[in-house]
Amino acid sequence: MYKLIVSDIDATLIDSEFRITEYNKEMIRRVRDAGIDFMLCTGRIFGSARPYAKFLDLNTPIIASNGAITMEWKSRRELFGTPMEPELCAEIFDILDKNDLYYHFYSRESFYTRKFLHEGSAIRSMNEKLPEDERFPMLEISDPARVAAKDPVYKISVRCIRPEDSEKFTFHFADRSDISVTSSFSDNYEISAPGVDKGAALARYAGMRGIRPEEIISFGDNKNDIGMIRYAGLGVAVGNAVEELKNAADYIADTNENSGVGKTLAKVIFGE
Repeated sequence: MYKLIVSDIDATLIDSEFRITEYNKEMIRRVRDAGIDFMLCTGRIFGSARPYAKFLDLNTPIIASNGAITMEWKSRRELFGTPMEPELCAEIFDILDKNDLYYHFYSRESFYTRKFLHEGSAIRSMNEKLPEDERFPMLEISDPARVAAKDPVYKISVRCIRPEDSEKFTFHFADRSDISVTSSFSDNYEISAPGVDKGAALARYAGMRGIRPEEIISFGDNKNDIGMIRYAGLGVAVGNAVEELKNAADYIADTNENSGVGKTLAKVIFGE
């Protein structure tokens, strides 16, 4: 019997309009009524995932920043996390700046960037639509290294705007063992502390709750979901997922636009 359902948010649980479909919402309600917990596991900053947990009124924490931090969404209490060393952040910022690569980064609850560009507009727009007391800080700063020394960094997100940017990033970071590197869409890279991974965070949380891998279903769409897809007893790739994730999954669902999460839960949990 399954005890925990875990889902990525973007391009997995929500559609292209950033909405949870009514069918997904109803199926989540049904699995919870059946005594099965539902949890969000995302590359997003905690504050950007929190509105979805509130909308669904979940009784589980949020695994955010690709597994770098896990927090209770109601109390904002941190359960566990792995920030990057400030000196390492300073080195990475220096390389990115010298190579003219756009980046922003997340602390526990704040979003930082040197300058707001188009690449950060979607998350900024979503944040501005929240009630004022639920928005998370989005700040332009001039000295990223100084900020990192005061407010621990959990994820650095790099956007490869020009064709040559990916080559620059790969040259400097692909073979390093002192960081974790993944991707959540085609033109970005995401840097965290070594060992940070959605699967590792899920395993730690499941261990705290006494839940075995075979009692977990995980849903995802991109490379940063591979760890949790492989860890779960049933790893599900939505139909719009990248091939790398589909190859790691046990089951291919319908797309996020067609309520792939909800349809899978109906079939696997309720035999419908």
